[in-house]
Amino acid sequence: MLLKSVLPFVAIWLFLLALLLRSSNRLLGRAAGAFGWTVVAFYCWLEAAEYLAQAEYFDAGVDFVFLGFSLLLAVLLAKPLVKAGEKEGEGLLFRITKMALLTAVCYFPFSEISLLGDALIFATAKLTTVLLNLVSGGVGVFLVPPSYIYSSSASFRELYNPIQIILPCTAIQSIVLFVGLVFAVDAPLSRKLKAFLVSVPVIYLLNLVRNMFVVAAYFEQWFGGSPDESFFIAHGVIARVGAMLALVVVAYAVFVVLPEALDLVEEFFRFLGGLLKATFSRRING
Repeated sequence: MLLKSVLPFVAIWLFLLALLLRSSNRLLGRAAGAFGWTVVAFYCWLEAAEYLAQAEYFDAGVDFVFLGFSLLLAVLLAKPLVKAGEKEGEGLLFRITKMALLTAVCYFPFSEISLLGDALIFATAKLTTVLLNLVSGGVGVFLVPPSYIYSSSASFRELYNPIQIILPCTAIQSIVLFVGLVFAVDAPLSRKLKAFLVSVPVIYLLNLVRNMFVVAAYFEQWFGGSPDESFFIAHGVIARVGAMLALVVVAYAVFVVLPEALDLVEEFFRFLGGLLKATFSRRING
């Protein structure tokens, strides 16, 4: 869909405009940021609809979470801040918008430009097959470009489909989130680079291990009575739980190296808590 491919780049320009206008015309800057977050929310809606059509309910749920977050940021930026402490809250919103800009610049070219996305997918699929052949005792696989992994067993290939590596299998979503978080905060460049090294390369390497595990489980039927059942358990349950736990560990490492990143997260939740408390108090007193 052409509209879906264009929306991310519209959001990038709006976020950039918001940050550029912040000091010279804060109202226009806030308006540009609010519009940018609205565009991101619309993009998330379109992507979630695609995932639902493919019965990918977990990925659709993630998109709905980002949709709600984007709409929240859009409302907060569009709403005039007239009370005490507004400057601090506004600064926080613009720092999160800066993080979103960095994340979008790193992610959307791969998701919306086929040449870049296919190159990343091919590299990940190739590394997965090469490493699996090196470390496995009996699992033989080969790659048919750009992204189909087949078993070396001819009998298996006659009965079952290959595994296709797609963009989410590259861990690009998790990687760009950490890139945005690390480089959006105010901190010395040396510590930012350290936080980058303990997150981005580690996530990519762990994702290769995840891919190898899922491929081996499918071809060797480690779980369940059929390759499809084994794939569901390995990919839909074990790998997802493992990925979440790994991200928690990586996030902890980033926060240790770069406490400013944790400060940003804590500040945002304190800000939301203050807004909820103020809203609740007004309703009670009103």
